[in-house]
Amino acid sequence: MIEQTALTAAELATGRVLRVGVGFSSHPDTIWAAVRATAMARTGLHGATPDLVLLVTAGVPTQDAVPMIRGALGAVGVAGGSTTAILTHNGAVGAGALVVCLANSEGAVSGVAAAPGRNLAEASQGIARLILAGWPFRMRYPRGLGLAFVRPGLGAPAEQFLAPWRVLMGPKMRTVCSVLSAPMVYGTAPAEPIASAACLEANYSTGLGYAEGFAASETLPDRDALVQGAVDAAAAALKRLEGDAARLVLVIESSARHRALGSAASKEWAAIRNEVDPRTPCVGWLCEEVAAYGRGVRPVDAHGSLVVVALGDAPQK
Repeated sequence: MIEQTALTAAELATGRVLRVGVGFSSHPDTIWAAVRATAMARTGLHGATPDLVLLVTAGVPTQDAVPMIRGALGAVGVAGGSTTAILTHNGAVGAGALVVCLANSEGAVSGVAAAPGRNLAEASQGIARLILAGWPFRMRYPRGLGLAFVRPGLGAPAEQFLAPWRVLMGPKMRTVCSVLSAPMVYGTAPAEPIASAACLEANYSTGLGYAEGFAASETLPDRDALVQGAVDAAAAALKRLEGDAARLVLVIESSARHRALGSAASKEWAAIRNEVDPRTPCVGWLCEEVAAYGRGVRPVDAHGSLVVVALGDAPQK
C-alpha cells in the first residue's frame, strides 16, 4: 500500500518572510519515499530555494537519501536520520520519509553540519564549530533554533550532546536533540557521521514545550496524564511565539511514551493537533530519547518525554 500526502505551509501572508515546505510519503523504499516527499515539500516554498532540509525516514533505510535530495534541490544542507515512525496527520506511520524545507528571510542565516567522532561530546562540539565558522558573523550567543539527530547507543542526549553544545552555542540557541532508533544519520561528513544538526539564526520567534515522562519501571503510567502533558507542551510552545503566527510545529516523542499510551496514542496526537491552527503544518517523529533546552525547558534526560517545537515568523517592518 502506498500513501502519499502533500503537507505544505499556509499561503504566505503579506509581509511574511520565512517559507516552509513539508512533504511526506509512505513507502517501504525510503529512497523512493524521500524523493516523493522532497517534491511535495518543494511546492510549499513558492519558488524559493531552500536553505536547509530536515530528512527523517522510518523503516529500513536502503541507502543514504541525501545525494538524491541534493540532486533535486541543489547544494543544500541536510540533517536528520532514520527512526521508529513519522508523525503525520494520520498519526504514527512506520515506513516512509518526512522532508521539511526552510527558506530564510533576508538577513537570516542557517547552518547544517554532521560529524563523526569517538563520542557524542566530540561530535557535538565539532558540529557547533562548523556551523559557527560558516556564518558571516560570530555572535557569542547566537539566537535561533537548532535540531540535532544522534545515533543510538552513544549516551544520553542532554548530558552527552546538549551540554557541550551549549558551551559553544550559548543559551539562546534553543535546541532539541533526538536519539534515533537506527544508526543511519543523514548529513555530509568526512567519515560516517554519528550526529548531525541544523540551525536557524534569526529573529524568528521560537517556542519549546516539554512534557515529562515517567519512570522506566512504571509499566502502566496514567495515560490521561500523558495526554494532558502533551497538550500543555503544545500550548506552551505556541504561547512562546508571543503573538506571531506559527509557520511550523514539530512534535518529537519518545517511543517509550508512544508504547505506554497504546490505544490512547491517537488521542494524544489529536489533542496536540487541536492546539495548532489547521493551516499550520504539524508533523514529527518518534525516537528513542529526546531532550531539549531553551526558554522554559531544561536539558534533562528522562524516560518517556515529549518535546513540541513551534517556529513563528514576524511581519517585515
